[in-house]
Amino acid sequence: MKLSATLFFSLFFLATNAQNIAAFSDYQNRFFVFDKGQTRQLEYQPVLSYQTGDKCIGYITNSNNLKIYYNHIDYDLGSMVDSYMVTDNLVTYQMNSQLFVFEDGNKKLLSQYVGNYFVGDSMVAFFDTRARYFQIYYQGQIITLEDGILYDNAMLFKVGNNIMGYIDAYQNVKVFHQGQITELFKTNMVINASVGRNIMAYIDPVTDLLSVFYDGEVKVLESFRPKSYQVGYEKVAYVTSTGDFKLFDHGEIETISNYAPDTFQLKDDILVYQMQGQLFAYLKGENYLIENYIPATYEVNGDMVAYRDANGFLKLFKAGDRFDLSFEKINDFKVLRGIVIFNEGMNTTKVFYNGKTYNQ
Repeated sequence: MKLSATLFFSLFFLATNAQNIAAFSDYQNRFFVFDKGQTRQLEYQPVLSYQTGDKCIGYITNSNNLKIYYNHIDYDLGSMVDSYMVTDNLVTYQMNSQLFVFEDGNKKLLSQYVGNYFVGDSMVAFFDTRARYFQIYYQGQIITLEDGILYDNAMLFKVGNNIMGYIDAYQNVKVFHQGQITELFKTNMVINASVGRNIMAYIDPVTDLLSVFYDGEVKVLESFRPKSYQVGYEKVAYVTSTGDFKLFDHGEIETISNYAPDTFQLKDDILVYQMQGQLFAYLKGENYLIENYIPATYEVNGDMVAYRDANGFLKLFKAGDRFDLSFEKINDFKVLRGIVIFNEGMNTTKVFYNGKTYNQ
């Protein structure tokens, strides 16, 4: 990413309440990891690509090897990797027709002959073209959901954290959640649906009702089609047909406002929205005014909102608390759960973690 005529700076980040790690390349393209307050150089040469999740960092080295940094250890998974994907808890990668998963320091072959597949935070749904199985990897096990499938593109639907929705060969809409399969309804229509953590929201194609599958059962949220909706961690934020702004949160419906926001974003646990030229956050039953103007740039994750203020300085809203992270104009920044990493000045990388700012 170009920051000025002479300065180049590349960032990719990762953070959780448990791991708290981030990865970045400096202006010399050296590759580093920030791990719980400590910085370690992983590669002296530029990496070809990298991705991050909550538990680990996956990257392709200059010599074209796939490596994974997990729990302070750098694992070398070899070359000849066609593609890879890092989610919060998993790394999947494909070598020719083979699909592998890496979880908690262990790798596992999922399929020798993989077709279509989709990856969520905690599960991998895939079609085995040789056995004609539709299967899912979940909590270390491979589970066959459907067999005798003729078309691999008709099966996969939505994959999230601990939950997946799919359509079987007989046009039954089903949900896989915590090892159990629940059949919802039958349809040959395109489904408007979205998944989060332990929840799937969808527009019923027959009744046009906004419904959710949550805690093992279906609940109708609205009797008319909403204008819009988004799904987060066991939450659904939506604007009703009459313009009310509501949040389904762990089984309860709360009215955020009787007026529709200009825009809104539900990310994990926090709901951030713009209304009448102001920026708000809704978190744990409380409404917060972040700023009485709309920042030109802001990012949302976990329980945090980081943004450039009117002077170009970096500020942070975190779980109701506020922090001034920079007192000079910044070049770039990123926020994830537990960490904010930013670049300021000619080439100064800083990481805000656990209430402290670290210079890199």
